[in-house]
Amino acid sequence: MSSAAGANPFKRSKIDPSAQPASTKTIGTHSGTFQADEALGVWLLRQTPTYRKAKVVRSRDKDVLGPLDIVIDVGGVYDHATLRYDHHQRGYDERFDDKDGGTPRCTKLSASGLVYRHYGREVIKAYYPDLIDDQLELAYTKMYSSFMEAIDAIDTGVEQYPEGTQV
Repeated sequence: MSSAAGANPFKRSKIDPSAQPASTKTIGTHSGTFQADEALGVWLLRQTPTYRKAKVVRSRDKDVLGPLDIVIDVGGVYDHATLRYDHHQRGYDERFDDKDGGTPRCTKLSASGLVYRHYGREVIKAYYPDLIDDQLELAYTKMYSSFMEAIDAIDTGVEQYPEGTQV
């Protein structure tokens, strides 16, 4: 696979996304112990131009979280239109969608999985801007399968080994 220009699309760009200006947006997440899913979700968001180096507010107070630009892993709401990405509500059953129609996943999306669903391609493009659409989709799905799903599984209670397995 090569891009139209013939360059290796998987070679990291000379652009340093971290050198871009800081955002004026604010990311909200819960107070208390910082866990892998929201820590990763915040990191993912801060790789995008919209939230690059954005301030992070940690609270469980709805009055504090309400006016923030985006909120993850707290608030009891998953709604992309209002930029709220929590997975702690009854009836929640969001899972990663494979375009190839593979085996349905047993893992529900955690806060970082929800962020990845909506912003993962943008994060990948920030570091690999020369990827064409097919390559971006491959990288997006592969990154979920080989890394993100493990974070989701840990946070949403997927057993690592079937009952009775000796490790």
